[in-house]
Amino acid sequence: MTSYALPRRRGLFARLIGAADDFSTWLIFGSETWLIATLKGVPLFLFLYWLFTYVPNSIYYGVTLFIPFLQFSPDVGFIVANVVGWTNLVLVVILGYLIQASRGRHGPGWTLVRLFVLANYVAVMLLLIPYFVFNVAGGHFIPPAFPLIALALGAMTAGLCAVALAYLYYEFRRITRREAQAAAAASARASS
Repeated sequence: MTSYALPRRRGLFARLIGAADDFSTWLIFGSETWLIATLKGVPLFLFLYWLFTYVPNSIYYGVTLFIPFLQFSPDVGFIVANVVGWTNLVLVVILGYLIQASRGRHGPGWTLVRLFVLANYVAVMLLLIPYFVFNVAGGHFIPPAFPLIALALGAMTAGLCAVALAYLYYEFRRITRREAQAAAAASARASS
């Protein structure tokens, strides 16, 4: 049994998955500056805020007011919202355990865990944070209200989040290139 990872396949799809896996591994476990830590921590906080407050609150109003064939009492809606909130907490704990377990492990299951985290991070940056800004600026979907200022601020926030994602990828390339050069220099010193 060897501790070396198997070489990756050479197809375009396999290379894209491998690059996304490398980026998500760096994003989750890599070295960071204060700016990178902020770009990781703030979306995580906002995702948890959405998951533990917005989702149960939306479920509560859905089952008590907006879904015509349900319209439960407020007490039943409270119980349903709490079940959803606690289920979200359990799922976050399980996901956190799986993320920590995926550190340094190879295989399709562990790659899938890291890619799931990357997809969630991109969704938070490009969808959830702009939605929060849109919502704070007076826009909402139920009942529909789309003021121009809310749409503009949401679009600007989505653009800024896309720039932040591009910056993270730039930092990933810069840091991994520097680490690869240091490893090559150490290998050359060891072989001579």
